[in-house]
Amino acid sequence: MLRLAFATSRGRLPSLVGSFIALLFAVALVASCGLLMDSGLRARVPAERYGAAPVVVAGQQQITLDTEEPDMGQSLSEPAAIPATLAGKIAKVPGVTRVVPEVGFPVGLTGADGRVVGRSWESAGLTPYTLNEGRAPAAAGEIVVDVTLSRKVGEKARVAGRDGVREYTVTGIAGGPGPARQASVFFTGERAAELFARPGKVSAFGVFGEGERLAERVERALGDSVTVYAGDQRGLAEDASAREGREMLITLSGSLGGVIVMVAVLVVSGAFGLAIRQRDREIALLRAIGATPKQVRTMIGREALVVGLAATVPGLPLGVAVGTWLFGQFVARGVVPEGFTPLAGPVPMLVAAGVGLLTAWLAARGAVRRAARIKPTEALGEAAVERRELGRGRMITGLVFLALGLSASGLSMVAAGETAAASAGAIVLLLITAAALLGPWLVRLAARLAGGVVGRTSPVSGYLAVANTKTAAKRLAAVASPLILMFAFASTTLFSQSTLGHAATRQALEGNLADYVLESTGPGLPPDVARAARDLPGVKGVTETIGTKVIADTVELGARTLKPLNAIGLTVPAHGIDLGVTSGSLDRLHGDKVALSTLTAGSLGASVGDRVRLRLGDGVPVKLTVVAVYERGLGYGDVALPYPLVRDHSETGMAGRVYVTGGTKERLAALTPGLTVLDRAGAGAAVNAAQEFSDWVNLLVLGLIIVFIAISVVNTLVTATGARVREFALLRLVGGTRRQVRGMVRWEALLVGVLAVITGTLIAAPTLMALSYGVTGSPLPHVPPLAYAAMAVATMGLAYSAALTPARTVLLGRPAEQIRG
Repeated sequence: MLRLAFATSRGRLPSLVGSFIALLFAVALVASCGLLMDSGLRARVPAERYGAAPVVVAGQQQITLDTEEPDMGQSLSEPAAIPATLAGKIAKVPGVTRVVPEVGFPVGLTGADGRVVGRSWESAGLTPYTLNEGRAPAAAGEIVVDVTLSRKVGEKARVAGRDGVREYTVTGIAGGPGPARQASVFFTGERAAELFARPGKVSAFGVFGEGERLAERVERALGDSVTVYAGDQRGLAEDASAREGREMLITLSGSLGGVIVMVAVLVVSGAFGLAIRQRDREIALLRAIGATPKQVRTMIGREALVVGLAATVPGLPLGVAVGTWLFGQFVARGVVPEGFTPLAGPVPMLVAAGVGLLTAWLAARGAVRRAARIKPTEALGEAAVERRELGRGRMITGLVFLALGLSASGLSMVAAGETAAASAGAIVLLLITAAALLGPWLVRLAARLAGGVVGRTSPVSGYLAVANTKTAAKRLAAVASPLILMFAFASTTLFSQSTLGHAATRQALEGNLADYVLESTGPGLPPDVARAARDLPGVKGVTETIGTKVIADTVELGARTLKPLNAIGLTVPAHGIDLGVTSGSLDRLHGDKVALSTLTAGSLGASVGDRVRLRLGDGVPVKLTVVAVYERGLGYGDVALPYPLVRDHSETGMAGRVYVTGGTKERLAALTPGLTVLDRAGAGAAVNAAQEFSDWVNLLVLGLIIVFIAISVVNTLVTATGARVREFALLRLVGGTRRQVRGMVRWEALLVGVLAVITGTLIAAPTLMALSYGVTGSPLPHVPPLAYAAMAVATMGLAYSAALTPARTVLLGRPAEQIRG
């Protein structure tokens, strides 16, 4: 059977080209996802601030449920501080010789570019930093600066921190072992503690000691209350962006890999199904001369493995190249820190190869199942004329997926909040699978509905196209399925983004009643800015805001879950911001109070007067009373908190934005260096720019998948059209002209393209309606007409060009020779 598989593979290379190309790109994309995930799981960031300490003890940045069920947990958006009293416990660990506490916090240094970290001089040895000139700070108004900041001893420097902008005297210049990603400014221990503003807590401990298993001993002594870092892992303790980049790589590659595997199964199955149907006569002959069903299935299965192996060899290096390019794009956009490096270990490559081989084997075995099972005489008959009925198993499975998709769509329309939004992905997968399984029915239905119009429009070519569509529905369904997949997937992804982006932008613009919005190029706006703005002539109101994330412990679909929520801290009364309050009042947003968006209130089952449990950005649990429910959660955040509460649990302790009503732009701009003053139009443009950046990753991922599907579509169409040599030759021998045959192919391509657009629209519609209803309360998604029209034209143009190009080549030959061949 293996020898026969090789022989038939050589003889059927044209029909297997489609399967080979589909598998090659499937393996490449899975390998690229594996590279990203491996890079995230084994992320190593060279340590800088803690470069001299062999072990670093820092806070837990992951919150999990206190249940016996496995839980992936949720990451904190702010660094978690740890008790300073842990130093004594660490010092008692065998082998520990010294424990150095560290406090780190972002500061703004006038004239400095990039991130600047404030630290206490006592922790300079963790880097290690040494004084190049000058002396250590001895008073609250003195600092030592990094040599990369280009300052001089005795110079005055203005530094912005959580308690305002202060002027300091530079008493020393310090240098480390090499160029740093983050420059440091050193204060006295007392002043650093004031700016850190976490009494009795520190950012981390640098642990020095002896022995190869020092980290393990420290970890056993401290338990799960902290995280112990060693080696290159120490870099993850220095910067929250490193942890966020690592988690983003893992999450993105996991979700993208799942989608790619689903797409690959559908596309590869269609390609192998088409290739097997073109070999019905060969399989029927094998059955007629005595081959058993098992032998036929084994032959086709091994043949698929041969094709899979051939596709894996170039697919893996192509996947590494694509993954490395993607990684570089993430670094260039700032999504992943520069210290990260792409890693391509053997495990993701083996997984990609395994996925490719398994997909090929299952797709081929599934496609040949009926041809190998039926009687030889029936097989010979079906090789001549396509069987019109769907297989019972395929029909039942398709109807089940259709029922599940429609049921999920109906339930999502009556579900509350994010449950409806989260169901969108499941709906589109269910309906796409149903369309692929019931494809022949859809093709015949399209031919029946359009047959009269096409026949009257083109009596010869149109009539032939409709008749061929009805009799060769399975072949055309194999062509239509990837087109439907492409249009439905692209529509769902693009218009999900447009719906969310449009709603968020609209809410942000409608809720902004301020004349000016102040922003900073540094870590934030110190409180001096808001105080000074309030004192300016003509200013009627000032509101400080700070963005963060909180984590809610809630119940979804009967199970406890941790849900991250975007949050905003704001001062009240909220001048210049209208959150669209529907019940309660924001004026009571003080102390232990909270306001919730309608979406979040629905998902938490909370209303005004209820108590809700949340974890703040640094993981501190709080129990707050709901004082208001508002509509504009997409534009400003799911949760609104008192400004002092968020500030005290944030890394910077400074405002992200200040909304000012009244005043003049010139006077506001003169408040402090590095201040950006936006009017309403500028603030709206900034919202759009932020939305465009957040959409970039989704568009990039969508582009890769669309390219994969488009290549498969073209290949499937070329293979299907190229296999019709005898059919075209016979039509010409009985009197048909080249023009009429080309016209028939054009009408077939038009029917398939229109079917893909309509079916893809019908699949995307309930998905987008569920998403829109879940997040905006309206079942009408935002679909830009020009974008939809462009996608429809591109889909039909792809079907047209991919079908007509090989047809032109086939029609160049002589019919008599083609019939004999």
